[in-house]
Formats: sequence, structure tokens, C-alpha cells
Amino acid sequence: MADEELVDQKKYLEDSCKPKCVKPLLEYEACVKRVEGDESGHKHCTGQYFDYWYCIDKCVAPKLFSKLK
Repeated sequence: MADEELVDQKKYLEDSCKPKCVKPLLEYEACVKRVEGDESGHKHCTGQYFDYWYCIDKCVAPKLFSKLK
């Protein structure tokens, strides 16, 4: 047991969900490029950022709860 390599479950779960969340990720990255250089501070990508993490959370939650059973 001491020889077993530990796996970062959080990173594993997030990585396993990324293919399902490509669209929100690409939308966020496109937004970041659009607002790059905006010095007014009025443009932001908060909505796209939260959409991406919502997708990841929605994907990860069932996997976490199934492990608790």
C-alpha cells in the first residue's frame, strides 16, 4: 500500500469532464481574447467563466456522490 502512487482525485475528475465542457471553455477563451487590452474595466468574461465551471461541477458531482455510496 505504501508503494501505491496517490492520484489527485480533483484533477482527475476535472480532466475527465473537460471534453464535455469544451464549448463553454472555448467561449470563455474567445471572450478573453475579445476583451484583452480593454483598459476601461467595463468588459469582462465572468459569465463565460462561471458557465465553464458550472459545466465541470455538473459533471463532477454525480461522480463524487457515486463514490460516497
